[in-house]
Amino acid sequence: MTMPVAAERPNAPADAVPSRWRWASWPRSAHAGLGALTIVLAWYLVAVFGFRGSGSVPTPFAVLSQVISDLGDGTVWKAIGTTGAEAAEGYTAGNLLALAAAAVVLLVPVLEGVVTQAAVIASCVPLTAIAPLIVLMSATSSRVAAVVLAGMSVFYTTVIGTLVGLRAADRTALDIVAVYGGGRWARLRKVQVITALPNVLTALRIAAPAAFVGALFGEFFLSGVDSGLGIMIEAAQIHYGPRPLWALAVLSAAVAGLAYAAAGLLARLATPWAADGTTGGSA
Repeated sequence: MTMPVAAERPNAPADAVPSRWRWASWPRSAHAGLGALTIVLAWYLVAVFGFRGSGSVPTPFAVLSQVISDLGDGTVWKAIGTTGAEAAEGYTAGNLLALAAAAVVLLVPVLEGVVTQAAVIASCVPLTAIAPLIVLMSATSSRVAAVVLAGMSVFYTTVIGTLVGLRAADRTALDIVAVYGGGRWARLRKVQVITALPNVLTALRIAAPAAFVGALFGEFFLSGVDSGLGIMIEAAQIHYGPRPLWALAVLSAAVAGLAYAAAGLLARLATPWAADGTTGGSA
């Protein structure tokens, strides 16, 4: 007697979780928002259960109230502008020097070791060691130390990012330029620079908050100056207590974050092809 054969059931998908609940399918803004919420919650728990007695860690709500109050003070805006100007000056000088150094390496490859070592030294030298020396060699009331530290904070990132981008050029495109009589400079200008733009702009985006932090740190060592976020943070630590100190720290982090976001927006506008993984170049 022949037994009836049951119809085969289609195999259930290995992942039965709806796509809308998958973490990888969430937009970046959702990831960032959830991360920020987690940090704020952890901060609140630490403030309430860890430092309630001493008050050295105020709650996020207390700090937010202080930030709103500070933003109504023109002195804070002046300090942000002062530190931002130092960071912008160091960012510009440091990145221009880094881009020039990377171009020199492409044109004169024998200098790669020298340039790479200089970038490593700029990254590894403790800023706490170099800042007092710069102040010592500067005039009173000079802000050179803050500008130099901002420049040092971006040099390594931009040099390495630029070199990686320049070396990522398509070999075929380089050969075509060479066949048509183009030399090393033509290959750099027509192919390598275009291909390297996404990497260069990514390095510049990372360098933006680094320059601000470098300038902020440099202000701790200045003498004869009375404006800047670093100066205000130092004064708050000594005279004003935890809430103003935390508020200034949050403001500094917010400014650095805005610098990163602004640089990222410029990068997306300048290299729209990078979003889909393509590269550009012309012979």
